[in-house]
Amino acid sequence: MTQKTSGLALSTLGALACCSLGTGCGGAAAPDARYPAREVGCPVKSYPAQPPAPVDDLGLVSIDCAAGGATCPRQLLDAVCARGGDVAWGLGENALTASHLSAHAAHTRRVTQGPLERGCPVQVFASGTPTMRTENIGPVVALCDQDDTRDVCLRELEDQTCQLGGDVLWQVEGPAPEGNKQRMTGRAAHTK
Repeated sequence: MTQKTSGLALSTLGALACCSLGTGCGGAAAPDARYPAREVGCPVKSYPAQPPAPVDDLGLVSIDCAAGGATCPRQLLDAVCARGGDVAWGLGENALTASHLSAHAAHTRRVTQGPLERGCPVQVFASGTPTMRTENIGPVVALCDQDDTRDVCLRELEDQTCQLGGDVLWQVEGPAPEGNKQRMTGRAAHTK
């Protein structure tokens, strides 16, 4: 066996080892920058076959469960969350008692058409939720200098929202000291 072939065999064995440990083959990182990884337990719409609405495909995820435990379906949905998805489809292809489950991870097609320029207009709802229909994009974080005003830090948070294609910022918190900086957080969304 040549050195190149043996290296390929070792990397394949490493990938198979990851899958057999139940870490979710292909579920560890979001492959699409538009859809960052979501928290464990995030809401996921499940479909036995193709989803009825347009989605952006994020790839196949799979897990191995010991003896088809009761938590296996949720572990599979968590692998979809880790991929950045909010849709799991193709679940009907799994046997009811299977210990190896797989699904297609996807995200509902975004209203946004891509990143906007810094300085774009953003509606801010510092407390409470937006008053219009929105699609959540995800969390945004601004790290500002200690001597920056709240308005400067807020504008940076708005610019982060713009760069994600959003035009709504809500659930704003901070700024709060973090080391030698100030940290401000919020949630980016886009009007529907």
